[in-house]
Amino acid sequence: MQKEILESTRLLDGEGNVSEPGYCKTNRYLYSRKEIRANPLRIKEWDFYQISDERYTVQMTFGDISMGGAASFTLFDRKTGERFEAMTLKLLTLGRFHLPEDTNVPHRIRIDGPLTMSVSAREGKRRLAAKGKIKGEALSVDISLNVPKGLEYLTMAVPFKEKGHFYLNQKMNCMAASGVIRIGERIIVFDPKTAFCVLDWGRGVWPYHEEWYWGNGSTLLPDGKLFGFEIGWGFGDMSAASENMVFYEGKGHKIGYIALDRDADYMQPWHFLSDDGRFDMIMTPEFDNATSTRVLGLVGNRCHQVFGKWNGKVILDDGKVLEIHDMTAFCEHSDNRW
Repeated sequence: MQKEILESTRLLDGEGNVSEPGYCKTNRYLYSRKEIRANPLRIKEWDFYQISDERYTVQMTFGDISMGGAASFTLFDRKTGERFEAMTLKLLTLGRFHLPEDTNVPHRIRIDGPLTMSVSAREGKRRLAAKGKIKGEALSVDISLNVPKGLEYLTMAVPFKEKGHFYLNQKMNCMAASGVIRIGERIIVFDPKTAFCVLDWGRGVWPYHEEWYWGNGSTLLPDGKLFGFEIGWGFGDMSAASENMVFYEGKGHKIGYIALDRDADYMQPWHFLSDDGRFDMIMTPEFDNATSTRVLGLVGNRCHQVFGKWNGKVILDDGKVLEIHDMTAFCEHSDNRW
């Protein structure tokens, strides 16, 4: 079953449960933090921007998990493994970051501190900026994102078996990135022909322990056409719809549930095959962005975010077959406890 939501729909019912699980190709769900019926300390909201080209990956997170909040910046060089990180952390934020209830409306987020970070969004454009210090050197970020007119993306409303728990998620692909990051004397320039951003926009309340897979990527095909994909499973009850969609020239094409065949070694090839045969891809790993924030084995996240070259084929709604060759993208395996 693939339940597509085509009209504006209130996300939560009177008891704080998902009123109508499913997916959209933009966002049809109406979310309000005030309608959540769970413990306020369990509410989690974030806007996570990830930009990658053939060598570098940048992650900028505006996160409010109620017990605390953060602006965080991470840059890693997938060729050398070198890593740069900065963060501003605040306690008991409880929604005080005022993250938008709809990412499609013009908005601005700014978090001040040792790392000052902001994003401004308007029709067709988003701008990410940051200033601070990393390892005693000055950090400066100025990146612009191009949002194609009429861009479709995947929105999911996912319930859990626990009452009052839910997850509203939007994965916005195919945003070309241009701009500069400076860390001391180091200068990294992003070219919109090779650098693309995904926005992972999440709002929800979910159980203490969840484990999931998430894969994503965007690129220009050899003929200049814009292509991307979003895949995922394991997080909540996805019986109403899969988290899998491919994008071609700004339009979303829904695909079925995906089976993964991989070795225990994360650096061996991963084979992804959808039950409808429309997504058949092999990732050959090149870099494992392995991270762990687990405290005493009880609270935090352990994640293997594996980047590599993807090869295979996808089939669009009209039967058109796209052959994909050496596309840079990632898939992560995450074990989350918080």
